[in-house]
Amino acid sequence: MALPWLKLALACVDSAMAGVAWLILFCTYPDFARWRAEGFAAAHEAYTRRVGWVVGPLLLAQMAGHGLSAWLTGGFLGVSLVFVAWGLTGLWSVPCHRQLQQQGPTSPALASLLRSHAWRTAIWSALAVYSVWRAAG
Repeated sequence: MALPWLKLALACVDSAMAGVAWLILFCTYPDFARWRAEGFAAAHEAYTRRVGWVVGPLLLAQMAGHGLSAWLTGGFLGVSLVFVAWGLTGLWSVPCHRQLQQQGPTSPALASLLRSHAWRTAIWSALAVYSVWRAAG
């Protein structure tokens, strides 16, 4: 794949991930507090499974694309931001989801999940801006 096409593809993938992140930050996670406690665990599990089909391919495309870009150009900012987002996800957001699964919508983990996701949204947004800038340049 020629480098200009890779840059364009990364701009699209990163923009999509940022858009999904903003939607989750402002719509999905705040809405968890309004879900009924009864049946919350099943609904939350179904949500995480379904959203995985959307964000999973985007995350893998980001890692592969930014890894390839770093290898081809020697620039590591993009892949570094992806690693930071993955780290926050695995070390902060996933444990929050596990607590919510067990404790329900009134769990203090929901506030922590919102904070962790705000950081991830900022990173994915910065990555999208960076990738669009690179593709345009």
